[in-house]
Amino acid sequence: MSFRKWSASRWMGIGLFVFILALELSAGIYFSYVLGYMHTDALSRVANAFYVLYSRDPHLGAIGFIWNPLPSLLEMVILLLYPIFPALASYGLAAVILSATFAALTAMLLYRAGVRTGLSSRMSLLLALLYALNPFVLLFGANGLSDSLYIYFIMMTVIEFALWLKDRMTASLIVSGLALAMAFWTRYEAVPLGVAMAVGVVLAILFLHRNLGRRELVWRERLHKVEATWLLLLLPVVFSGLLWIFFNYLIMGNALYFLNSEYSNTAQSAELLNDDKFVEIFSSPLVALKFIASKTIWYSVPLFAILFIRLLSGRLFRWGTLIILLLFLSVPGLQFLLMMKQSSYGWFRYFMYVFPITVAWLPYELSQLQGRWRRAAFGLVSVSLLLTAGLLSYALTRPDIAPDENSFLTRTGNVNYVRQESDRKIAVWLDQHLPKSTIMTDSASAYTMIVYSQYPKRFLITSDYSFNKALSYPQDNHVDYILVPKIMSGMPLSKINMVYPNLYEHGAPWVQLEREFNGEWRLYKVLPKSLTTTKGSPSTETTTNP
Repeated sequence: MSFRKWSASRWMGIGLFVFILALELSAGIYFSYVLGYMHTDALSRVANAFYVLYSRDPHLGAIGFIWNPLPSLLEMVILLLYPIFPALASYGLAAVILSATFAALTAMLLYRAGVRTGLSSRMSLLLALLYALNPFVLLFGANGLSDSLYIYFIMMTVIEFALWLKDRMTASLIVSGLALAMAFWTRYEAVPLGVAMAVGVVLAILFLHRNLGRRELVWRERLHKVEATWLLLLLPVVFSGLLWIFFNYLIMGNALYFLNSEYSNTAQSAELLNDDKFVEIFSSPLVALKFIASKTIWYSVPLFAILFIRLLSGRLFRWGTLIILLLFLSVPGLQFLLMMKQSSYGWFRYFMYVFPITVAWLPYELSQLQGRWRRAAFGLVSVSLLLTAGLLSYALTRPDIAPDENSFLTRTGNVNYVRQESDRKIAVWLDQHLPKSTIMTDSASAYTMIVYSQYPKRFLITSDYSFNKALSYPQDNHVDYILVPKIMSGMPLSKINMVYPNLYEHGAPWVQLEREFNGEWRLYKVLPKSLTTTKGSPSTETTTNP
């Protein structure tokens, strides 16, 4: 490539980045700041970053040990500007900035992948735009969720892995491994993808790379090559997993805290056993497979395009086909395992990762063809991406298909939107009436109030070192008030509710009801010991050790 072409390609990539970033930021700011609604998962990740910097007891461990920490770590950098722009936390704009940036980076990554594999600059640009302007993809660049980051890293993982399949460059393998590790630090779904890639390495070395003009290796040499390739590709993600387990053990005292604690996905999914639909899915593998297929099919048109291209070019029954199928099936495969363990909500977005995985494979697939074959294949790919955009746009309008995404866009029947409005009003009331009081509350439930408050340091929250002691003996630890939520379906169970299960409904001898908020929260004033009896002291009423 000449310097002039390289420079034009570089500036086209930058222009693409700026264009997508502007679109995503505009949409994200409109939803979160103008309309005042931020997806609860996105806002809670902002809150985790916020506690590290601005809580009563700031420390890195306050970032939490349930969800992978990379999104919150990156949001911490943005939140350094919180004193100047409080909306970065109070309206979750830090998450919007992060997701929008990575959506734009993903578009640029796909464009450059096309150029690197030999596609023309126009083809590469059109491929990137057809993906990035998909309404569903645009939504996840604007809603502040971690999916945008995860998609960037898994697309980099697949792109570099495919480049290794094409050219067997060690550098591509190393970059793929590092990207997979970053994907793990973003979402746990990186684990099954890593397993699929490990099998893909075996297939590539034993079968796909046999006739590339080099000496035929004996089986023992091939197996040694598999081992060496696994080390390069998988060592970063395996080390990351072990490190995460070690951090959980060292700080939380439970190596599997992220997996089995009271705040884990498994614990929060327990409510699904009260839903007849999910009970049927969990109890029947066939019903679960049917449910998973009904969700995955919406994202599958590009895969069908790849298979059809391979059929027409006589490459359908080659090992590369099996490799892309393995990468694709790693996503629904994980959901099947989780459903058999009764721990997945089966949200529509959980299945969407098959789409970026497939799209990331496209530059490699097109690079295997030349001339009119390539142009025809690119036309078919373009049609498949347009069809996917239409299908997913339709899915967004259907609450029976994509309930979480539909309720985000329309806010129709969205209880989380109502709760956020209510919690912000509670935060304002607390700021006005109790600006200097110490209020103990569980941050897993009250994060909207904490990040919206002008006085976040007056909250004594779960991540504070003194929380457990203060929870057992609030009178001895200068707690002025306890803010406790009503136990409701769909909300995380507050640790205060676990220790004092009757506090919300019946109070206790050592507290006095100060105010009730909308039948959802109660604020109790902690009475001095001189006004309570020993029999009614908090330490004698706890039913669970905090």
